[in-house]
Parts: sequence; C-alpha cells; structure tokens
Amino acid sequence: MKKKRLLVLLVLALFAVGAAGVFTHHVFASNVNTSGIQTQAQTQVCAQDQSTDSETQATNDTDNVDVQCGDQNEADNSVGESNTGDSQDAAPTGTPAITESAAQSVAEAYLNQGTATKVQLDDENNQLVYSVEIGSTDVKVDAMSGLVLGTD
Repeated sequence: MKKKRLLVLLVLALFAVGAAGVFTHHVFASNVNTSGIQTQAQTQVCAQDQSTDSETQATNDTDNVDVQCGDQNEADNSVGESNTGDSQDAAPTGTPAITESAAQSVAEAYLNQGTATKVQLDDENNQLVYSVEIGSTDVKVDAMSGLVLGTD
C-alpha cells in the first residue's frame, strides 16, 4: 500500500516538473523570437536614419523601446559647447558675497602675523577665492562664504 502511494506521488511530481519545463521552454522560445525581430527592426530604423540623416519617428511605432543608433559611449559634441583644453584658471565671473576688505580682515585674523600686502580675486576650479598675501604666506578666502580655505 505504501509503495503504491509513493509511486503515485512520484508520477505526479514528474508530471508537475514536466509541465513546468514545457511552460518555461515555451516562454523562452517566444522571447528569443521577439528579441530577434526587435533587433532587425532597430537595424532597419538605424539604417534609415543614417541614409536620410534625420531623427524622425515612425508613425506606427507603438512599442516603448527607444531606438539608439551609433556608438553610445562616444562623447557628446553639442553645438555651443567648446572645449578649449585650457587648464589655466579663467577670469573671475560672478559677484563675490564679501568685499576685499572683509577678506583681508578674515585672513589677517586667521594668520595673526601682520597686515596684508596684496588682495586679489581669483577663480579657482569654478570657485571665487580671494588670495590675500601676508608676508610670504598666501591665504585663500572663499569669496562667497568668507571662510578660510587654506594657505600656500
């Protein structure tokens, strides 16, 4: 009696596993065919775009997949952007929040070694900075917050 029950359970388990395998095979096979069709369609759209040099979208496009043609890792070169390759600091742009005299006072209080001989507004790494020279030391003061950034 126990052997028959065990045999029936094994047969039922075999049917369940077989049905799951057939279902999985069916789903996998349908996904492979669909992706092949999508790749063909994308290749055709890219070829059309390259031949006409336009980015028009087909009116019968009903999927939610964006077609991307060309090398996606290449740098963008937009009109209006210029890469001069100049590693020097640019001229200061913008209006500083503190005055030169305030930056001088902050630097003199920070070092406590005398008075400043030169105060200059610089643009270092796109940040407005006052360079306050006191003796042989150059104190960097943030022109927006008035905080001392460091000394050179």
